[in-house]
Amino acid sequence: MAHASNPSNGSTRLWRAPDVLDAVMLKGRFVRHRYPLHAHDTHCLALITSGSLVVNVAGHEALLRRGDIVSIDADTLHAGHAGPSGSWKMRVAHFHAEDLAAYTESVGLPVRSQFAVAAPVLRDATLAQWLYGISWCSEVNEDPFKRSETLAAAIGRLVALHAAQPVQLGSPRLDSRVIRAVKEQLHAELGAKLTLPALAAAHGVMPFTLLRAFVRSTGLSPHAYQQQVRIRYAHRRLRVGATPAVVAGEAGYADQAHFTRVFKQYTGVTPRAFQLAVMS
Repeated sequence: MAHASNPSNGSTRLWRAPDVLDAVMLKGRFVRHRYPLHAHDTHCLALITSGSLVVNVAGHEALLRRGDIVSIDADTLHAGHAGPSGSWKMRVAHFHAEDLAAYTESVGLPVRSQFAVAAPVLRDATLAQWLYGISWCSEVNEDPFKRSETLAAAIGRLVALHAAQPVQLGSPRLDSRVIRAVKEQLHAELGAKLTLPALAAAHGVMPFTLLRAFVRSTGLSPHAYQQQVRIRYAHRRLRVGATPAVVAGEAGYADQAHFTRVFKQYTGVTPRAFQLAVMS
């Protein structure tokens, strides 16, 4: 359930994300706002999406701009105010230590109840893209498979690259028969509503292991592979005159708008434009 407010100094939207560490998610725009020195009983990951923010975390001050991330563990004193731009936008996730510990254990990462980063401000374009995607997908309730996969990748990157005592992940290893079986499932169950944990459980492996091994073997994540299979199927069906609305349902998309958005992302044109071109 999302809640929005429109105070004179900006706007915020809050919602709960049960499948993202059971986090409370925030999307906000802040104008001339100032956070006093305080601490949360939750961990906080914040991504700046525009403007600038000056933060002070445990006595260390930094200027954050678009794409910068600040990681603040529970009970860490911090404060913030607008930077030179006078305003900023950000996306934030607040979640409890026990939920992080349960999640890392469930996906096959070394159990962590906090991030304990080497420095609170992270400048990591890949991680920023993933955190934005998780927040956006959660906000619009789109594609739980992609969301679950991106969350595993993001948490893995945080603990492996940015922790003061980083986790050594090692080389992912899975029997080639498991990879082949996953591919076969993604081809056979075109419209299946999947998540990374569900897919991994079906093949008796841990989610994070499956993600890394599948990428190593194919160059694509399981979700990206699924999208490729669906788009190739859509090409074939559109060529023989099936309507985009029918193809969207057959290929497992929530609706025609979702199908059109993904098809255009992969091909550069809408399904209807593609069909008109190949059938003319």
